[in-house]
Amino acid sequence: MRSKQLLLASVGILSAAVIAMPASAQKSKDTLRVGFYQPVRLVDAFFQPGPEASLAYRMVFDTLVNYDAVKRKYVSGLVESWKRISPTSMEFKLKKGLKWSDGAPLTMDDVEYTYGFAMNPKVKYRFKATRINWIKNFQRIDDDTFRINSSIPMAVMLAKMTNFPSIYPKHIHGKLAKKNTFGQKAIGSGPFKVSAFNPATGLTLVKNDNYKHGNVGKPAAQANRIQVFPRPDEQSQVASLLTGKQDVMYNMDKDQALQLATHPDIRVDVQDSVSFSYMMFDAKGRSGFKHFQNPKVRRALMHAVDRKELRSLVHPAIKRELGTVCHPWVQNCNWSVEPPKYDPALAKRLLAEAGLANGFTIPILTWGEARATAEAVAGQLRKVGIKASVNAQSFGGFLRARAKGEPLLVTLWDNSVGQPDIDNTASYFYLPTSRNYNKDPELQALATKGRGIIDPKARGEVYKQLFDESTRRSYLMPLIPLPAIVAYHKDVKLLGNHKNPKGLEFNRVAWK
Repeated sequence: MRSKQLLLASVGILSAAVIAMPASAQKSKDTLRVGFYQPVRLVDAFFQPGPEASLAYRMVFDTLVNYDAVKRKYVSGLVESWKRISPTSMEFKLKKGLKWSDGAPLTMDDVEYTYGFAMNPKVKYRFKATRINWIKNFQRIDDDTFRINSSIPMAVMLAKMTNFPSIYPKHIHGKLAKKNTFGQKAIGSGPFKVSAFNPATGLTLVKNDNYKHGNVGKPAAQANRIQVFPRPDEQSQVASLLTGKQDVMYNMDKDQALQLATHPDIRVDVQDSVSFSYMMFDAKGRSGFKHFQNPKVRRALMHAVDRKELRSLVHPAIKRELGTVCHPWVQNCNWSVEPPKYDPALAKRLLAEAGLANGFTIPILTWGEARATAEAVAGQLRKVGIKASVNAQSFGGFLRARAKGEPLLVTLWDNSVGQPDIDNTASYFYLPTSRNYNKDPELQALATKGRGIIDPKARGEVYKQLFDESTRRSYLMPLIPLPAIVAYHKDVKLLGNHKNPKGLEFNRVAWK
């Protein structure tokens, strides 16, 4: 219903825009305009780590290591080389001649300062437990060399360092009494620098001429200027795109994408993505809802979901099925036990065996791109007697509700915005955080064991055991891959060689 309303509302705009849409005056200015659904309140990897905000802060800041998504190998970031010293230690050499966007030199002092800040027990920020608490200490060897030491064997050091921490300038960040204000006037070393910022109206990124250390993992900016502004709903972004006030739009439903593709001045890309939707049950009873503590009930709902129908409803370009809760592109995404097949008769029988022949009422918590999937799942559950409704929240509202406890979630996961190693997924679902709804000590032990095994083949066997056992115990179920859908002006070009779930990275977008 929601997508139909949006589609009908946009038909008039689309018809008028075929005549009215001007050639973008922004091309001559080498400026690209992109709409965000959520306002960027800070350009800060520590204090504003949301999915959309990461599109901006990853362009402003650098990590020590990058990843070549095509060749699937680690490449240099701020460091030029590394070597493993032991299962708990790696040594790195910092590149020479690095500069911040304000022209100041980037040195070992900045790297040491950033790790000290990130590891400080008095500093609180979201995801700290999984992002940094694995580190035992930062060891400075000399002005070019340092070591990262972990408290336990850690196979995934490089993978984690492609994501976090972003290195911050000691000469600016270190002087701030309130560290959470840094993101208002951020200085970084990435492909872009911030030239204007206002949470209400957006931010402007301009090419950083001091960015000389890029590579295929993180190339230099192609466009001179990116303007990011908050447009909180899909319909207003469609209107802006069609009337020449916006050049790039992402995250839209199937009907909008198909309609936009008919416009002569608009191009629509539907790309394979590492993002996918999944259904997760409160198997531990955190929410106070007890039915899902019975594995028969969890299994019943899995059999009630027709994943083939979900793919056609969300977008006809989705062809691939998921075998488990990870993307095959991700390192060590292994499994052998397939999810339950669609079988509504078996679903009803299992519910009856659990004493729930008449079904029950259940809200489904969801947010963002997963909403269309959640609505379709609710419809399928109603066919077996489950009176399901959809509780769609903003990203922030979803996080708060999930932490408090909800009985059933249909949401999405992208391996920490397309990170290369399976440890992100294993940690996300099975380590003891507020995201864990099964609290299974055996699976927790497997997730911990996997991250400590250096040999890739042996690691893969551990993760296969983890994901297979999770499927057998019916804790969560992969639903469908979520494509990255990007609509843009015909004179814009999107450069690939990445796996960002949004379908674009600002340093890989340009005018033709």
